Amino acid sequence: MKKMTFKENLLQKIELEKLAFRVIASIGTGQAQYPVDQEAMQGLLELSPYQYQHERDLDLYVKPAGGELQMILVLDNELPIFRSTVKDVVTRRSPRTLEMWKISTIRHILVDSDIKISTREKSVETVLHDALAQLDLSYTDGDIEDLAREGMAWLAGSEAGGVEKTLAMFAALLGYGKPPKYFGLDQAVCFGVSATGPDKDVIFGPLVLYRPGDNTLSWMDKPFSRSDRQQVEFLRAVAAGQASVPITGEAVFQKLKANVLAQPGRVLSV
Repeated sequence: MKKMTFKENLLQKIELEKLAFRVIASIGTGQAQYPVDQEAMQGLLELSPYQYQHERDLDLYVKPAGGELQMILVLDNELPIFRSTVKDVVTRRSPRTLEMWKISTIRHILVDSDIKISTREKSVETVLHDALAQLDLSYTDGDIEDLAREGMAWLAGSEAGGVEKTLAMFAALLGYGKPPKYFGLDQAVCFGVSATGPDKDVIFGPLVLYRPGDNTLSWMDKPFSRSDRQQVEFLRAVAAGQASVPITGEAVFQKLKANVLAQPGRVLSV
């Protein structure tokens, strides 16, 4: 198998996290639980070390766990992960009539807490962790310089899709997230630093903001406070193309490159 490049590994990390987010978002919280997005979960599993196995009416994904035991996820709305054998899980989750009448197995059919290690959100997190562990996320200065040059080329060609993809990769490298809803930046592609200020105030920034409509890329090297209405209005004005900032265009990719290279180490943590 051909070894994946750093960029390919980074893009796969971003894809894995998107799929995991979709699955967790579909689950709901507390009493309000909903059917799991099984399409997204299947996509996540296919990029993980778990191998598909169909037994009876069960869709299983199996990963070795040492010795005879395996980590076995059942693809249903509960997303249980068991540490056991396929035969044991199949007997408990989809017993045949004869098995249901055996005294030796009836308790195991009724109670699975002895082998079940997680469900729903925790299971998604486990599969995501195992999938990310397969990726080589080490990089060189040259990798980051190439990424910045590529972003500049996309920007020069007004290729919005390429610019957005490159920004997403820099965001992953820097730990940037999307802006809180309150800031009203949905019309732009935006990534930045989120924090909590005094009195639980929401702080966002420094940040990068891209307007695909007019191919405008901006960098704001300061935090913006949700409680400061003037700051929020200015940020929204930049997102709407009604205000400008000093650092724009190719200089933004230079700034992002410098921020990544200023970090200690050359491995992206997961």
